Amino acid sequence: MNLLCRCFFALFCLLSLGCQPDLQVETYTIERTAPPRPPLDAKAVLEQLDHILVAIVPQGDKAWFFKLVGKAPAIQRQREAFIHFVATVKLAGVSAETPSWELPQGWQVKEDVVAMRAATLIVPDSDGDLELAVSSLPLTVEWEDFLVPNVNRWLGQLQRAELPRETILQLKKEVPTGAAKATLFELSGVMAKRPMGGKMGSNPHKGLGIPAPSTRPATPPAQPATTPPATSEELTYETPEGWLPGKMSMMRKAAFLLPSGGPADGVTVTSFPAAPGTQMADVALNIQRWAGQVEMALPQGETLDKLTEPITVAGIEGTYAELISPADAATQRAIFVAMVEREGKVWFFKMHGKPDLVSSQRDAFREFLSSVAFP
Repeated sequence: MNLLCRCFFALFCLLSLGCQPDLQVETYTIERTAPPRPPLDAKAVLEQLDHILVAIVPQGDKAWFFKLVGKAPAIQRQREAFIHFVATVKLAGVSAETPSWELPQGWQVKEDVVAMRAATLIVPDSDGDLELAVSSLPLTVEWEDFLVPNVNRWLGQLQRAELPRETILQLKKEVPTGAAKATLFELSGVMAKRPMGGKMGSNPHKGLGIPAPSTRPATPPAQPATTPPATSEELTYETPEGWLPGKMSMMRKAAFLLPSGGPADGVTVTSFPAAPGTQMADVALNIQRWAGQVEMALPQGETLDKLTEPITVAGIEGTYAELISPADAATQRAIFVAMVEREGKVWFFKMHGKPDLVSSQRDAFREFLSSVAFP
């Protein structure tokens, strides 16, 4: 009986399904509201990228940079000449003197002196002349530890994210020179826009470009009335009200952003070995370097007494200076800085940014310096 019922039920289901109407597929045609996008021209996009082609040559306590910046097609045309040029570089007997080289055909030395550069070379190209900047920085760490932050700094100029150490070291190439091997990098991206009146590549050691005012937050996030003391492995300090955490790197012991400022308005704390014979602890040379960064010309024979004053940081006597761009400078910047020596290291406490903003933070900066202590 049960078997009969089941068969009847199955037959009923089959008959029910057979009575359903056939499914219909309907199509519609509507007018396009916008024209189709053209296919992506990958070649055209790549040709719009900016390239940084740079060779770094070590010399004792200094490293020399030979940096060429331009659009992809221009760098492609000049790459071979650049490598041949680097191969002719010969280091001077002392690191304080600029290296010598042989210029490729058509290249010229620019007569105008540019701050922070030892020389500027004009590289003729069909799309317009390029500039090759020759500059140097103190070399106070191991070679690979020196390369990594510099490459990430250039990536920042190209508006790209930092790369891990292992990736950067895989990107480097070695090129022979007339003195030693040069380390070569070629990076691409979109060069950050310069401030109004600024010139791309004028400072070879400049960090990120200052974004347009419309991209800056009108007010910083709310901060507590008082900020508890901060601590690192090497120093402690009290953070002034309104200062925000800044971008850290392997060379920075502390970093802050100033209230109502942009990424280029901040405070950094760094330290470097002050080994005998190095220039890192030389007050006069540092003043000259910072003056160049704010386009401030130092008169010949100018004494440091007019530019510096003594200061005490964590019970250590040091030097304090305030350097501000002249009115006719292309970019208005200010640097307030203190430097002290302790246990074989020179410490730099540097506030930098727009002159009005930096000046408004003078008292906060001095209070910050007074709060610093070494464990």
